[in-house]
Amino acid sequence: MDREQGGNGTNEVPVRVYVGSQEAQMVPVKLLEYSIRKRTKLAVEVFPLHHSGIEVPMPRDVRNRPRTPFSFQRFYIPKLAGYHGRAIYLDSDMQVFRDIRELWSLPFEGADLLAAAEVSESVRRPQFSVMLLNCDALKWDIAEIVRALDRGELTYETLMYEMKVARHIRPAIDPVWNSLERYEEGKTGLLHYTDMTRQPWISRDNPLGFLWVRELIEAVAQGAVDRGMIESHVREGYLRPSLVYQLDHGLDDTTRLPAAAVAMDARFVPPYKRMGAHAGAGRLALLRHTRGLLRRLYERTPFFRGSHPVQKVEG
Repeated sequence: MDREQGGNGTNEVPVRVYVGSQEAQMVPVKLLEYSIRKRTKLAVEVFPLHHSGIEVPMPRDVRNRPRTPFSFQRFYIPKLAGYHGRAIYLDSDMQVFRDIRELWSLPFEGADLLAAAEVSESVRRPQFSVMLLNCDALKWDIAEIVRALDRGELTYETLMYEMKVARHIRPAIDPVWNSLERYEEGKTGLLHYTDMTRQPWISRDNPLGFLWVRELIEAVAQGAVDRGMIESHVREGYLRPSLVYQLDHGLDDTTRLPAAAVAMDARFVPPYKRMGAHAGAGRLALLRHTRGLLRRLYERTPFFRGSHPVQKVEG
């Protein structure tokens, strides 16, 4: 890893971004990568973690097993980075709106990792979906982590929600770098489409989905996202079919879709509903569906509309 002298001091380059993923999320991963490169001047490497080839042993207790196929992937990162330097972890269901150097250049000040703080009024769990990792300090090995789960030294909750495998965590990442279903033009650094049932690539109902679709249209036009991949992933059932109509017509707003385009999604079953074979996935999908329903009800209130203004820009 090289170093580049810049206005924020000495920074490691390239910026290494590791993304929790599986093949069904590769179009969102590619869009995330495009959104980062578009706004970042430093060299960037984006690595989908399901390409690592690392095998994850399953904990004996089903209560400790990963809730999704990519839950434990973040623990591969220090090993993949050679236990050296910095690394950013992101989920695949994200979109970046500012120069990621702001996140990359944050000082560790003795910490093993930096996590994203959450706004004070939030009722969501602590978030480790955006992290800056000090790979020199983190000697993680996924096999040993699973053995610690089996020995009872860790539980899924202490591992995933408290990150007990790190000695010193600082919640030093500004909440604008993990804005959970919130967007403020000119301020939001990273928008996290965290409500699984409304992610823009599988649902027409996300009120911020036009931001993702608009950038996808642009990325395809620039050749950064392959149109053939999108069509293939629609056939595989990873993406909603109406997304192709939006690409063909340059239409980012799903409320303007004609009935024929809406009908294209009639038989679409989102990937999360086909994860029943994965331990805990059904329960997770139900919880996220309930959370999404409550979120939609909240968005209809005058309080939400008054405190979350979003302006759509045509074109």
